[in-house]
Amino acid sequence: MILHTVNSSPLSTFSLHDCLKQLADNDILLLMSDGVIAASASIEQQSTLLKLHESQRLYVLQDDLEARGLVVNVGQIIDYPAFVNLTIQCKSQLSW
Repeated sequence: MILHTVNSSPLSTFSLHDCLKQLADNDILLLMSDGVIAASASIEQQSTLLKLHESQRLYVLQDDLEARGLVVNVGQIIDYPAFVNLTIQCKSQLSW
């Protein structure tokens, strides 16, 4: 199981798009920094994010969400201690 972290906006880079193509069935996706925009904006990958949300494999970092004044449509909002727990739970981490 890999923890994929996306830290750039899907409106300015292809990081999220590329990440979603590489996700395995048991991998987890964490949106952080400007990547949290994907959880609140209408984007091309919204249906894929919804499927990840429904399978409880999509997380959004709370501090980054609040810093941008956004409200999420998909994903479980987590804090830094929960982020640490995800890194412990996953075999490795890949940053996009």
